Amino acid sequence: MMIRKLPTTLLSLCLLLPFPLMRAQQPSTSTTAQPQPAPAPSQAPAPAAQPETPLNTSDNQASIQLFYWAPFNKQPDLLGGAANVGPYLGNLNYPGKPKLAPGAEISLPAGHNNTVRVSYFRVQGNGNESSPANLTLFNTDYAPGDYLVTSYTLQDVKISYDFLSYPYPADPNRFRFNTLWGVQYTTIQTSIDAPLKAVTLDANGNPISNTATGTRWLIYPSIGVGIEKALTPHFRVEAQASGFAFPHHDVIYDAEASAVFRTGRYEVAVGAKLFHFKTSPQNSQYFVATYPGVFVAFRYYPKWIWK
Repeated sequence: MMIRKLPTTLLSLCLLLPFPLMRAQQPSTSTTAQPQPAPAPSQAPAPAAQPETPLNTSDNQASIQLFYWAPFNKQPDLLGGAANVGPYLGNLNYPGKPKLAPGAEISLPAGHNNTVRVSYFRVQGNGNESSPANLTLFNTDYAPGDYLVTSYTLQDVKISYDFLSYPYPADPNRFRFNTLWGVQYTTIQTSIDAPLKAVTLDANGNPISNTATGTRWLIYPSIGVGIEKALTPHFRVEAQASGFAFPHHDVIYDAEASAVFRTGRYEVAVGAKLFHFKTSPQNSQYFVATYPGVFVAFRYYPKWIWK
């Protein structure tokens, strides 16, 4: 029995043996999962940079402006000062009204929305009247009733550094506040003539002129503030005021407010302007004048390197 069953058992072992061998030699079809790199953290997009020069503003741009100013009916007053040694008072209210005053302004960029501005204007006036009393005007005497022909020329030059103080960085949609730092030169020249007055001679036989001439001038700091608001891409409003004063000496200040319409490289502005000055009352005679008025301006922005 054992001999007969042995071959069968061996045969069975031989048949079963290849299966584990084959399974051991069969390549594995399963793959080990490789670790995946962690996703990079998402980065928020960088905020858009604020424009350096806001829309519809004259700040930090080169421009040329011409304007005409119409002062109201007010002429300067000539007054006797502390150093007056003439026999009579030196007070005269100039008759007539000022003429239209031309002016110009050049603006240059100064970086970071700041601007340097150089402006000039000229006011002229003349008038005729009879002397109201005995007067001594610039060392020339006039009697009551003398027919006087008066004229004057006022000129002003101003250099200003407009510094954007708020907001920073500049925002085209926000209210803007500038501080103004400058210097101002003002001069006035006058001529007062009595053409109908008889010419008299001095002790040496020389004719005494019936024409009085004089000049007064001042150079002063000009410190102030300015505001500006763009209401649309083509329309803005702005205002500014500056000046300086020293007790018992010269005084100067000016202010203006305007509405500005801009298209491309051109602007048209309309507004109101006020200018006041007083030369030093320590002189023998000094001038005082206040000029309110309205103006219209045309500005051009040339296509230069500066923006």
